[in-house]
Amino acid sequence: MKEVSSARTDITEISGNAGSSGLILDEAAKTLWGMYGDELDGLAIERLVVGVFFVGVKLTNGCGGVAYTPPEVIRSAGNRILKGSTPFIRGMPVAAVMAGDIPGPFAGVIRLATLNALSVPFFEDGRYTIDASGDLSGISSLFRNRRICMVGAIIPLLKKLKELGPAEVAIIDRKKETQEEAEAGYGIFVSPEHTAETLARCETAVFTGAAIANGSMEQLISFVPADAAIAVVGPTAGFVPEPLFRRNAAMVGTVVVTDIDQALEVLGEGGGGYRLFGTCMRKINLLNVKRLRQLGLEMAF
Repeated sequence: MKEVSSARTDITEISGNAGSSGLILDEAAKTLWGMYGDELDGLAIERLVVGVFFVGVKLTNGCGGVAYTPPEVIRSAGNRILKGSTPFIRGMPVAAVMAGDIPGPFAGVIRLATLNALSVPFFEDGRYTIDASGDLSGISSLFRNRRICMVGAIIPLLKKLKELGPAEVAIIDRKKETQEEAEAGYGIFVSPEHTAETLARCETAVFTGAAIANGSMEQLISFVPADAAIAVVGPTAGFVPEPLFRRNAAMVGTVVVTDIDQALEVLGEGGGGYRLFGTCMRKINLLNVKRLRQLGLEMAF
């Protein structure tokens, strides 16, 4: 098990903005550059919606992606609203957005949503091992009879975890209002100041895509024991999985946006992720076969 330098490392100390996840996103962009080649030259942003909960992007090839809008980014944008103007993103070349060459407080999240949109075609061409059920029960060996630590409470996911029979579930979330619901039979709520030590004793760590958007993913992964499984879940983690697989993620549970026009309408009216499932998005699980075998979890696929 890894040593933890500080037993009281707080998730609030390590989250910042999407720029802190820059290396992961840079690697995803590099992978996509290699996949698209010259085809990227003709792609641009057709439509952008910066919603209260998610940012949504539609590309001129018809593909779309979404990404979580961290509350701290919204607060920062409010502080900067009268401090200069930013150019329109619509019509901007995708290559510029991929490279991070866009100004403004939402730049990192827009880049992330764009990478997710660019990744959609490659989830359909057979290059990845995919559990198309999009349900955790399809990879139950990652969770059954194991000590789980979830950073970022997703109540529907906690309900599903309970059905799979984990040994225990520790829930770390900065939102105090989540605690009562999360503890209603789904697990034990742990203060964020105990993030490091709680992850250090888990057998499966579950991180939401929000950890990518808020910049905490790299640090969180560093707390996980070398022999533990890592699952990254949520629409925000919808980019090509190579960067997360290189960091030992055994599974990325994410989505393919199937109707980006409808998704943008929902986001534009202040809707969140729950309204998109089943209507605008299809769940998929991307499996890191090599890592699952290392963990002795071949039964997961």
